[in-house]
Amino acid sequence: MSFYIKYFPIAVVLQLIFSELLTFNGYQANIMLLYVILFSMPLGNTSQSTLNGFLVGLFTDFVLFSGIYVGASSLVFSICGFWASKISFNFAFRNFDIYWISFVHLGVLIYSLFRYDFFFFNDFFLFLSNWFFVTYFTCFVGFILISLFSLKDKILNA
Repeated sequence: MSFYIKYFPIAVVLQLIFSELLTFNGYQANIMLLYVILFSMPLGNTSQSTLNGFLVGLFTDFVLFSGIYVGASSLVFSICGFWASKISFNFAFRNFDIYWISFVHLGVLIYSLFRYDFFFFNDFFLFLSNWFFVTYFTCFVGFILISLFSLKDKILNA
């Protein structure tokens, strides 16, 4: 749990930086989603990782204000935290990158259903392009953060 709390302020600062300063054509990387996915992987307790995802989602909605419905981030982060801890740790050790990238795809898809719901019903191609750009910008930032902080070794050895 201390591993989870230790990197939380770093994730908040990075989310604030990426949400305001480093946007790509209006698309923002979701650092808090990356945080929940990466730090729920070593937790074997699914209820603890679901609760952590829920609390991080509430923090994101109330403090960082993601701009969508209150509680939507809690739902998305709870689902991603649950599934990130549900898959066996041995699988994550062998396929670490595929593992977190697939959960970023899932999390951003659920997140986009709430944020871009108007596009989903009126212009599905625009919805898919928004989902695509947010997902791959988040994955790009995730690769940079994992290499910069050498998170792969820290997460797998936690």
